[in-house]
Amino acid sequence: MISLRALAVEILVRVERDRAFAAPLLAAREGSLAPRDRPLLRTIVRTVLRNRALLDHVLSRNLSRPLEGLDPDVRSALRAGAAQLLLLDRIPAHAAVGETVEAVRESSPRGAGLVNAVLRSVARDGKPPRIVLPAGTDPLARLALETSHPEWLVRRWFADLGPVAAEAALRDDDVDAPVDVLLDPRGGDVEEALKRLREEGLEGTPSPWAPLALTLSSAAAGSHPAIASGRLAVVDVAAQAMCELVEPADIVVDLAAAPGGKTRTLLARGKARRIVALERNPTRSRRLAAGLLAAGRRDEVLVVRADSSHPPLARGAFRSVLLDAPCSGTGTLRKNPEIRWRLSPDDLPALAHVQQRLLHAALDLCAPGGSVVYVTCSLEPEENEGVVAAVLSARTDAATERPAVGGLPVPLAAALRPDGLFRVPPGASNDGFSAVVLRKGESNR
Repeated sequence: MISLRALAVEILVRVERDRAFAAPLLAAREGSLAPRDRPLLRTIVRTVLRNRALLDHVLSRNLSRPLEGLDPDVRSALRAGAAQLLLLDRIPAHAAVGETVEAVRESSPRGAGLVNAVLRSVARDGKPPRIVLPAGTDPLARLALETSHPEWLVRRWFADLGPVAAEAALRDDDVDAPVDVLLDPRGGDVEEALKRLREEGLEGTPSPWAPLALTLSSAAAGSHPAIASGRLAVVDVAAQAMCELVEPADIVVDLAAAPGGKTRTLLARGKARRIVALERNPTRSRRLAAGLLAAGRRDEVLVVRADSSHPPLARGAFRSVLLDAPCSGTGTLRKNPEIRWRLSPDDLPALAHVQQRLLHAALDLCAPGGSVVYVTCSLEPEENEGVVAAVLSARTDAATERPAVGGLPVPLAAALRPDGLFRVPPGASNDGFSAVVLRKGESNR
């Protein structure tokens, strides 16, 4: 049986080398461990990914060669060992060093010696990890290292969000996200739905972000049979909140709909009698349909496997359209910390080009007088107000609309900016996202 540390190193190598995402790798591989070891595996992997820049800073002081020049398994082992020594509690130093060395010995006997020597040196430094920078270092550069975010992103957020909100978002990115679920009363009331969940052993706290959002009391509840089966949907409170902006209609179109959390939220909130959900990826489309079936909602949704930029639907036929566009994901770094090491500002124009095509398609589907809610889980202006401005400059049949905030959840209402854009930074209780409502006029393109 593969050891816990060896599995952590394997996953970290794949995340870095293959640009894989950690969450599905953990879900696929942790079954090879005893249940008691799985939480520590997840903790080691996530701690490394969230703190990679800080760990590399400490490791580099204890190496005589560049860290980036080492074999991937040796580099990942060093990061995993340093994370245990410097950032995790209740792990004896001898276990962190010895078991991490053994994890890499089979693949790299010489590398194991290096890992042993470097981790012993790191252990002597003690906690917390020391940051050693030249006098006069830019405070934002130091903060980027402390919070392990790319410096370019730190500077962007400080300029757009302001210093207080930006620093809070950076630090909240480095904390485990809670498990949020969608209550689906199905004709009953919320209290009755809560009572049923408690009878099944699920305790949680209603969230101020959305009327049917419940934050579970324990992250371990995420493996509860009701969730594992798909009957109860895990949907971040931010995703549920953005559905509050969708205008009720007999039929709502949900573009790029997988994994289906917003589709299920729209139904549970009574926003639509039926939903047309488009998803082009075959695997994600099947999972979307399976989740709806498990929830007893399959008959209310037409799942269409199609590219949302070329939807096979009647133009101008729908009063309400939701587009949660594929994006950089900078609002989800607490759940997908590896994104921060892959993304660069140069990636944003290509993403914005795709988003513009999708938004044009959404507006084409929308009936005169109807509305489109455009959402991304990104905080970057190029993917949000920049996309909207570019699309509207090419059309005469749509405009942004500043929604009335009276009926919106308080945190969402507070995020409305004067230009009509909702900008929600990531927080301890929520992912970050941006959203805007567009109203379709009578003119044609």
